[in-house]
Amino acid sequence: MKMMSRNSTLMSLSRTMIMTLILSLLAIAPSALAAPGDQKTGVVDVAKILDQMPEKKKAENILKATGSQWEKGLDKLKKDFQTAATSYEKQKASLSKTAREQKEKDLNLKYQNIQKYQMEKFGPGGALDKKKAELFAPIRQKILTAVQAVSKKEGFSVIIDKQAMVYGDKSADITFKVISQLK
Repeated sequence: MKMMSRNSTLMSLSRTMIMTLILSLLAIAPSALAAPGDQKTGVVDVAKILDQMPEKKKAENILKATGSQWEKGLDKLKKDFQTAATSYEKQKASLSKTAREQKEKDLNLKYQNIQKYQMEKFGPGGALDKKKAELFAPIRQKILTAVQAVSKKEGFSVIIDKQAMVYGDKSADITFKVISQLK
């Protein structure tokens, strides 16, 4: 008897879930069906536009110089660590236990500083990522402004990046119009 009750509860629950899903789809369907007729969709190749912008090259050079400077700082920390480690290995046998422990503690601290510096500068969300975001934000904004201007002029209500497009008519591609708008 318990088994029949459990099965009927599951069946009732399944029917309820199916009905809810069907009603949800019916509620969404009219707006989904109406959207394509009301909207004109365009496509833009942001990567191609970005490649055409002189600001990109300038930002990349600044980013490269900054990264190179931080890389030199990291190399200096690594060299200092290597020198200290080599010195410790040479002196290790002649040091007292407390002196060895202190030297090992110092070496460990230097190594941790290297890791910390590397993460702060080059890790995810680090200084290099922040610098890149800072440098490219105005460039992205300039592209967005040009895309908006062209899309309004051409009557597009939606613009998608070409990288995300699976299929589209070439007449919807406004990349070169955006590049012209930027010049």
